[in-house]
Order: sequence, then structure tokens, then C-alpha cells
Amino acid sequence: MAPNTKIQPVRSTYRIFIASSLFLLSLAIFSLIWNQKQKEATEWISHTYKVKLNIEKCFGLVLEAESSQRGFLLSHDSSYLSNIAHAESLLKTSLVQLDSLVSDNNNQLINFSNFKTLISARISRLHIVLDSLQKLNSTPAHISTSPGKMIMDSIHKEVRVMQAVEDNLLGRRNFIKDTQGKRVIIIILLFSIIAFAILMWSFFRIRKESSLRQRAQLDANVLENLVGERTLEIKKINNLLKDQNEILERKNLELIRFTNIASHDLKEPLRKIQMFTNLIDQSPGQLTGKTQEYFSKINQQSNRMQVLIESVLRYAQTDDNQFGFQMTNLNDVVAFALDSLSEKIKEKSATIRIQELPTIFANPNQMEQLFINLIDNGLKYSQKEISPILEINISTINEPGDLNNAPGYSRKIDFCDNGIGFDETYSKKIFEIFQRLHSREEYTGTGIGLAICKKIVENHRGTITAKSVLGSGSVFSVTLPAEKPKH
Repeated sequence: MAPNTKIQPVRSTYRIFIASSLFLLSLAIFSLIWNQKQKEATEWISHTYKVKLNIEKCFGLVLEAESSQRGFLLSHDSSYLSNIAHAESLLKTSLVQLDSLVSDNNNQLINFSNFKTLISARISRLHIVLDSLQKLNSTPAHISTSPGKMIMDSIHKEVRVMQAVEDNLLGRRNFIKDTQGKRVIIIILLFSIIAFAILMWSFFRIRKESSLRQRAQLDANVLENLVGERTLEIKKINNLLKDQNEILERKNLELIRFTNIASHDLKEPLRKIQMFTNLIDQSPGQLTGKTQEYFSKINQQSNRMQVLIESVLRYAQTDDNQFGFQMTNLNDVVAFALDSLSEKIKEKSATIRIQELPTIFANPNQMEQLFINLIDNGLKYSQKEISPILEINISTINEPGDLNNAPGYSRKIDFCDNGIGFDETYSKKIFEIFQRLHSREEYTGTGIGLAICKKIVENHRGTITAKSVLGSGSVFSVTLPAEKPKH
């Protein structure tokens, strides 16, 4: 959880940054485009004003030349001729400028052509009048000014036409500029609202992320403290377990020593009892009647005591030490067990059926003891007047978890017999040490054999179970790992 909590705010901050950058870039591009359009609109409006001013200027220069002519006609002052020449010079320059200014408008070019033609005609008429006055020495009264007046009226009319065209253009261009300005205001307002929304969203988002970071940091601190506390607790528990294991190991070693000493100390006087009873029993005429019977029972009980001590010793010595474990062929194991029990098998006329057995990782000595005990159990608890039939079958458990949720167990060995069976109520009790379901008078034994089997199987990280129907035989199922157990 911690890595995601840390990454998410960073990603959100990147998104906010990218969104803000794109928005600012869009706003900058829009501003550039708008400024360019406004600049163009302003330039066109300025252009229109220049055209209007040049038209007025040209018309004014024509009026100035005409006024200078009139002054010369009245006063014969030659300075007026200089004014006319100056006005003509400026008029030529202004007409060239006006021609350039109206070059983008075809209609205005036509009007300008007429305007220029009329001005030329008026200037020509002005020179004709002046030339006539100088050559003929005529008085002003004898010179007609009517043609010039008619031309001026036409020029004035053309000026109004051209000014009307420019006024129309100026109105349209002002309208475009105003419309663009209003649109810009609306767009800027819209962008401002969006910017404010992004700003507020960013603010709350960053605030939320900051809160999440703080909370995550607090959670991390709490988790770190908990982990620290749990680590200390685990260390204490491990130390305690280590101490308990050491104590348990010492107790096990003491128990093994005690078992060895006790079995030796018990077996030694027992051997002497058996030796003396045998000597007495072998002396002829020493025992008669009841005394002989009592000595016989002492002999039997001492023999039983010896078997019991040896069984307890075997049980105590059956541990889970991995020393001695190796890849073991169970076919060799079962052959050894059958050889050990050959006399009993012959005596019972038993039939043994065995499937081909696998090779597994096991302790061969313990496996031999397991097979001997289970085969002997089937022979011992056979039905009277019915020859025992024992079957040893092998199967494979393919799906992990089928057996007590313990994956890795893959070999199942079933020991089947047609013996007397037992009530399944006691299917677990029979594996406990010294537990018997029948009296010693009915069936001999110490009650330790199946307990040893269970211990051997558990040493190999396996299980042993029993199923039976009273009077119809039993099945002892042993499951063992095919490979070396992983601890």
C-alpha cells in the first residue's frame, strides 16, 4: 500500500502541471493570434485614414493651385505662380502615394483613375489660362473660368465618392475590430474562469494529496513502530523458543541415556532371573506339582518382560534424526521383512501379494521395522481356520493438498488383510503406546508395534491411517514423500 500511496500524488501533481502548462500554452498562442489580428485590424484602419487624408490632401493642393491662379489673375503677382508650381510638385507626390495606398482595392483604383484624370485636366486648364494671359496680355475679365469650375465640381464629386468608399471600409474595419475585441473579452473571461477552476482544483487536489501524504507518513510511522514492536516480540519469542529447544534437547538426551541405562539395568537382573529359573527347571526332581507350575509362569512373565523392555527401547530409539536417510528401494525392504517373518508366514500358510514398490528417500532400518510390524500385525490378527491373505499396494497422489493439506506427499502404500478387523471407533487409539483391543490370552503382543509404526512414519513426514470392518479385515494406509522432505 505504501508505494501506491506515494506514487499516486506524484502522478496527480504531474497531471496538474501538464494541464496547467497546456492551458498556459493555449492562452499564449491565443494571445499571439489575437494580438496579430488586432494589429492587422488597426493597421487597416490606419491605412483607411491615410487614404482619406491623402484624398483630402490631393484635393486641398488642387484647391491651393486654383486659389493661387485666382490671386495671380487679380494681382499679377508672380509669387502666386511659385505657389502653383509648389502645389503641383506636392500634388504629384501625393498622387503617387494615393495610388500605392488604394492598390489593394479595385473599385477605388477606378475611382482614383478618374480622380487623377480630372486633376490632370484641371491643372492643364490652369496652365492654359495662365499661358493665355501671358501671351495675349489679356485682362482677367477677358478670360473664361467656366471650364475650370466644371472640372473642380467633378473633382469634388469624385472626392466625395472616394471618401464614401473609405468611410464604408472604415466602418466595416472598425466593426471587425470591435467584434474581435468583444470576442477577446468573452474568451479571456472564459479562460479566466477555466484558469480559476484549474487553480481551485489544483489547490484542493494538492491539499488533499498533502493530507494523504501526511496520513500515509503517519500510517508508515505507526506501521514502523508496530513492526519494531513485533520484531522485538518475535526476537523474544525466538530467544524463548531457542531456550526451550535447548532444554528439550537436554531432556531428550537425558531421556535417551535414562532409557539405555534403565533397559540395561532392567535386562541384567532379568537375565539372571531367567538363568536361575532355567537352572532350577532343568534340575530333575527338584520341582513337582504346583511349584513346577509357578516356575513355569515365572519363566513366561520374565520372557514377556524382556520382550516388553526391548520394545520400549526400540520405541525410544526411533527418532526423527535425518542421519541414515538415503534413497531406499522398498522392494529390498519388503524382501527383508518377509525373510524375517518367513517362519510365521509358513506357520500361518499366509498368502502375500506385493506390487512393484518404488525407491524413496528414507531410513532403510526404520522402513524395515515398519514393514515387519505391519505384516506381522496382519498375520497376528488373522481369523481362525482362514489362511491369511495380505496385499501391499502402491499408488500415487498427484494433487497436492489431498492429504491433510500437506503438498509433497506422493506415495501411498496400502497394507490390506482379511483378518478379524476392528471397530473403527478405535482407529486412532490403536496407534497409541500400550493400547490393545484384545487380551494377551487371545493375541500375544506388547501394544507397542503400531505406535512404533506411527512414529517411524511421522519421522519421515508422512501419515498412517487405518480403516476396518469388524470381521472383514483391515487396511493400513501409509503415505510417504517420494523425495527428501523440505524442513
